[in-house]
Amino acid sequence: MKTHFFDVTDIVLYVEKETSVSGIQRVSFEVIKRMVERHGAEAVKLSYWDRAHRNYVSIPSGFIAELDEFDPDILSTVFFGSKARSKAETAPTLERYRNKPMKYRFHHLRSTLHAVRGNEAHFEKHNTSIAEWRSWNAGDVAAADSKLIDLPRTLVTQIAQPGDHLIVLGATWAVDGIDAAFQGLKDQHGVEIYQLVHDLIPIVTPEHIAGDFAQEFYRWLKTATGYCNSFFANSGNTARDLAAFMEEIGITRPIRTVPLAQAFTLVEPKNPRKIKGPEGAFKARIERSTTVRREILNLSKVPFALVVGTMESRKNIWRLAQAWQRLSREEGLDVPKLVFAGKPGWYNDDFNQLMHATGNLGGWVQFADRPTDTELAYLYETCVFTAMVSFYEGWGLPIGESLSFGKTAVVAENSSMPEVGGDMVEYCDAHSLDSIHAACRKLIANPEHRATLEAKIAATTLRTWDDVTNDFVDLLSQ
Repeated sequence: MKTHFFDVTDIVLYVEKETSVSGIQRVSFEVIKRMVERHGAEAVKLSYWDRAHRNYVSIPSGFIAELDEFDPDILSTVFFGSKARSKAETAPTLERYRNKPMKYRFHHLRSTLHAVRGNEAHFEKHNTSIAEWRSWNAGDVAAADSKLIDLPRTLVTQIAQPGDHLIVLGATWAVDGIDAAFQGLKDQHGVEIYQLVHDLIPIVTPEHIAGDFAQEFYRWLKTATGYCNSFFANSGNTARDLAAFMEEIGITRPIRTVPLAQAFTLVEPKNPRKIKGPEGAFKARIERSTTVRREILNLSKVPFALVVGTMESRKNIWRLAQAWQRLSREEGLDVPKLVFAGKPGWYNDDFNQLMHATGNLGGWVQFADRPTDTELAYLYETCVFTAMVSFYEGWGLPIGESLSFGKTAVVAENSSMPEVGGDMVEYCDAHSLDSIHAACRKLIANPEHRATLEAKIAATTLRTWDDVTNDFVDLLSQ
């Protein structure tokens, strides 16, 4: 039986530091989960570079199929055991500080004082209660699942057979030792290695990349052409960029395009208005409100446009904010607020200075820091439209996610983004403030046009993660 090893080294590195999820980890999780569901845990295994022992190891994949969403806490427990602070180890109200020990201890003491004083309002703001807090401190919350901590680790070299597949869906550059491990699996064990390339951002737009990361990426990609049998690209645009790179270095490898999904990874969202009965839309909203931070819920009290992704210079958010400032000064225009949902990124000084100097454009701009999947779904559901005006993208997950919630978007007409948005979004020139302003204004001032685009979305069969997995399975079977 052929074994599919899915490399999760990037996920291991990610959950060690982060509590939210990025686009690349979303892709890996969805594909692996569906491959396990289709082929079974015996045929699909997870593999990663163990930095502590400098070995390439494999673990069972069955637990992935049981997860409804990418859960950093569970994955931290799997990879780091007792060193991880799982949800079970995190006190109510303190989830956001679970990877920040000093802040965790401070806010734990603060909540304890509120409990002693009987200040129920403090806990209600965090969708909990004094009783739950006291119960947790009394040790009523179960410990992390020991089965996850005790998953067996096996050297891939001990179980790999000729013809097995190693599929690398994430980023492995700058991981010392892993390239040699991959080369050894190919040369000595006959493993066929496939790499999914999400983008060539570091070498296409190096001006937006910090430090020597662009050089490191170039070196990694060139090295990968030595051990990879072939490559996958997540868009036609990425495939063209990758082919141009290979031509430059004088190497030829097959490149097969597997477009990503136009779907949110937490659920395949349904229109809540079509759900009837006591367990329908109203019940769903109530349940959602118990899992979403109060500060996120507060963002939806007034109409808002949503921007999802790491806040970095490549995302062109300075121009978008400038366009919003211009919109906010137009009399008679019912402008929604602009909400950025993500985490800080590289080279964002101009944007940060603008926010500081203008008081977040006088309150027109607000932030949802590192939202969970559930919180992000809530923001998609409640926004007026979304915006993605980047200078370059490998795919553009937030565009597709917006469409999956029935929401149109203002989208930059470059790189891969038109492949995602099709004819269902309003396009603009990322390098033109006037163009960004005009596109946003059209969706704000002309609700009929926005409704027309939303009708196109409703009439379109969007690409799902099952479609993505089917393509991977078909291509790997050839």
